[in-house]
Amino acid sequence: MFEPFIWMFKNTDFKRHFVYLFFIYIKFFVLALICYLIGFVFFHNPILIPVFAILAILFFVAPGFCIQGYFWELTENIISRDWDIKAANVYNGKIKEIYRISLPELNTVRFIWRGFASVVATILMVIPFGLLITSGTFLSAVCAMSIPAVLLLYIFLCTFIPALLWNYAAKDSVFAVWNIRKAVYIMGNYTGKYIWNTILFIIFYLFDYVLLAFITYLLKLNNIDLSLLSWVKAFILLFLGYAQYIYCVYVYAYLLGTITPPHEN
Repeated sequence: MFEPFIWMFKNTDFKRHFVYLFFIYIKFFVLALICYLIGFVFFHNPILIPVFAILAILFFVAPGFCIQGYFWELTENIISRDWDIKAANVYNGKIKEIYRISLPELNTVRFIWRGFASVVATILMVIPFGLLITSGTFLSAVCAMSIPAVLLLYIFLCTFIPALLWNYAAKDSVFAVWNIRKAVYIMGNYTGKYIWNTILFIIFYLFDYVLLAFITYLLKLNNIDLSLLSWVKAFILLFLGYAQYIYCVYVYAYLLGTITPPHEN
């Protein structure tokens, strides 16, 4: 039960990857700031200003794509994970599956591209749902149903989302989110694990939201002034919030990647 929340700490590369993800925002923010300042210096040049402004925007959004791409690469590795059997020295009838998960190779360009592709894939995934929900036939059927029935219908449609996202992670294709047949196969063959991981996902998401809201609340209470203590408090709270965000990447990737047995394709 607790494996999704602690598995990453057992990996010898976790510390290096955590540091990489933690400083990726700082690196790109510095680059974005440099481009902005250069553009400000050449404010009289009508050609250089838009060039450096565009570069500043690209550097500013790049870390978001990078971390998103890392998440999908990590999920793909978890889907194709190896496994082993662990048993006591004196066999007592109990065995345990041990997953061997390798973290993705650190490649910033690859992560940014995969993160951008994931946005495209998400949009493609939403389009059929949007067309269905806004269709006249669907709306007519909804109008004839009771409110609880409508809620159940929308929940039923949402249950396809984890399987479709799993398929995108496994295939690394933006069109994989349209493979409804594969989604039905996953939901039908691994129903128990699918429901359990989805429930854990929702519970952890709510916990994550509450904790982040609490950190934000403390940050607002800390009135930043010229005092060193004020800045130290703000830095600690920002550090905790960002560390929580990175930690969640590993939890969500594990919950999504393990809805199927190892090497399912």
